[in-house]
Amino acid sequence: MSTVDLTHFLSRATTEDPYFRFLRFQVERPTPGNVVLKVHIDPDFHTNRRGITHGSPLAALCDACMGWSCRTLGYHVVTVNMDISYVRPVMENTWVYGEGRVVHHGSKTIVCEAHLYDEAHRLAIVGKGTYWIHHTIDLATDV
Repeated sequence: MSTVDLTHFLSRATTEDPYFRFLRFQVERPTPGNVVLKVHIDPDFHTNRRGITHGSPLAALCDACMGWSCRTLGYHVVTVNMDISYVRPVMENTWVYGEGRVVHHGSKTIVCEAHLYDEAHRLAIVGKGTYWIHHTIDLATDV
């Protein structure tokens, strides 16, 4: 997939994917096998009463970073396994940046890792996942 095709596909996918829109994730830097996503932590949507981000949106961001790193290689994938380590709390009203990358590309599965950082560039979350290759992306019809 060329850089132009990749950028166009990911731009379309972010606006047409209801789950991605619901979670308010944004694509920052896609390159083949890597992606950077970000989300602004909204206190009325992502956090608990103490102003700390719930684990589930952070796990979803990890999963999205890893899954979208597979998308940058031209594949739609399904999560088979995911392991998340919460290193430090993420507070409300801050940006979280997630870096996903492919570490192994097999014929049926892809293994990825993700690192999430807060605005101060401190490591907050580490994730590892295995993804089953569902099908090759059709740039004309898939999102």
